[in-house]
Amino acid sequence: MTALKKIYIEITNRCNLACPFCARSDRAKGTMAVTAFAEVLHRLAGATRYLYLHVLGEPLLHPHFDRLLALCQEQGFRVNLTTNGTLLARHRQTLLASPALRQINISLHGLAHLERRSAEAHLAGVLDFAQEASRTTGLYLSLRLWNLGTGEAQAKKVNPWLLQRLTSAFGHPPLRADALRSERGIPLAPRVFLNPEEPFTWPRPDDPDLGRLGHCRGLRDHLAILVDGTVVPCCLDAEGVLALGNIFAQSLDEVLASPRAVRMREGLGHQWLVEPLCRRCSYRLRFSVPAGS
Repeated sequence: MTALKKIYIEITNRCNLACPFCARSDRAKGTMAVTAFAEVLHRLAGATRYLYLHVLGEPLLHPHFDRLLALCQEQGFRVNLTTNGTLLARHRQTLLASPALRQINISLHGLAHLERRSAEAHLAGVLDFAQEASRTTGLYLSLRLWNLGTGEAQAKKVNPWLLQRLTSAFGHPPLRADALRSERGIPLAPRVFLNPEEPFTWPRPDDPDLGRLGHCRGLRDHLAILVDGTVVPCCLDAEGVLALGNIFAQSLDEVLASPRAVRMREGLGHQWLVEPLCRRCSYRLRFSVPAGS
């Protein structure tokens, strides 16, 4: 069995927000059934220890999210969750009590696209949850702010207010948006961190070609499984352009032994991007090429 650092599972590609940051997707909307999720876990036994329950969509919209976490616990998987935070109250006790849950990433950049009153209520709920989690659990929380440097007037308006609320809630010295460009992992409370970052663009086949040489972690330390079971090499392949197979029809080893997967993996070993979509991905420019590789 091939071992990977982490595997992304898209338990739903539905979302209750419509943030311009997220990829535009033409895929049919769906939610993975509990029985289907259990089958995926069975097929991933021995492939990884860490599951990330997202690609597109808001995972806390899943109507049986508590049962999915329980299955992960039964099968010995540790879970990282990425959420917009608007539904934390719905699953509060499950999230605070689950032994399987390791980390929650809460995306704050959607606040810039909400009406002010809604944004304030949303942030108040996030901060209340983060404070309780820090006090009572061993969970790690990453508060993500990925709209720095966008030039959007609304983001520039929201960021100072947001940072003031964060620092006030946790008793942290004041933070300025223009001073955060090079910082990550800013500790706000025990196991609670602010992670500011420049936004990235989800790659699409019609984007400009950025060249065939580059480094990527897709298929090298992770892959993703979309809501219909399609296996893709990277968590940024939001449309399943690089489909390698389907986890419901094949074993993971069979998927990874496909000619397309082998060709991609061998190419990445030489920093060659053999797929057109990979050559159009700007996110891979963030990875340095290891010396001597």
